[in-house]
Amino acid sequence: MEQLKTLQEDPYPGSGSDKERLHGREDTYRLHTSRTFTAFYRIHEPEKEVHVLAVMTIGQAHKRYGWL
Repeated sequence: MEQLKTLQEDPYPGSGSDKERLHGREDTYRLHTSRTFTAFYRIHEPEKEVHVLAVMTIGQAHKRYGWL
């Protein structure tokens, strides 16, 4: 889960990153934290905070969120 720490420096997606804005959900992002886990998070710009909503296996994420 070391990759969660990278959100402190730059939570926004960029080229070559494991971060992605979810389609149809402008305020929600996902980060692949390893080959098997995904974290979902939101960026709260005014407070300069990142809120991690859930961390789950990629398989669970696909079942729970069909739009991934």
